[in-house]
Amino acid sequence: MVQTTVSQYGEQAFAGMLDGIGPKLVRSYAAEGAVAVGHTVRLGTDAAKQVVQSSTAVGQGALVRGFALHDHAREQSSAGVVQYADKEAVSVLTRGRIWVETNDAVVAGTVANLHLASGKLTDAAVGAGIEAITLLGVRFITATTAAGLAIVEVN
Repeated sequence: MVQTTVSQYGEQAFAGMLDGIGPKLVRSYAAEGAVAVGHTVRLGTDAAKQVVQSSTAVGQGALVRGFALHDHAREQSSAGVVQYADKEAVSVLTRGRIWVETNDAVVAGTVANLHLASGKLTDAAVGAGIEAITLLGVRFITATTAAGLAIVEVN
């Protein structure tokens, strides 16, 4: 892809980026299949060693174990996707603050739920296609006026 513009200022953040230097807990796993940066993950076939990206299947919210962190070894594809390849080491945030993509506008202080179809987070009520993340406490720290980037705190 050819770069046609240059901006003096970069974006404020990107999906999968840690927020600040506060307390955090990160564990390393092997990717079972491709795992997109900033997305939720669940344990893989070998639960002690592998993670897989959460899918669109019903019940994923109850399986979320953390978020795939960004690292500078990942390259963005021409489609704009940044991900870990199968069998690569994935850093998974299980406690701390991380920038994530939202499915829609969100309000700071609200509980973050998983929007199954997009794999993004929302503060919309749990219902068809929207599931609670039950193994972790996840709350929005910042708000958005539309789909975009927000900080969540994971406990």
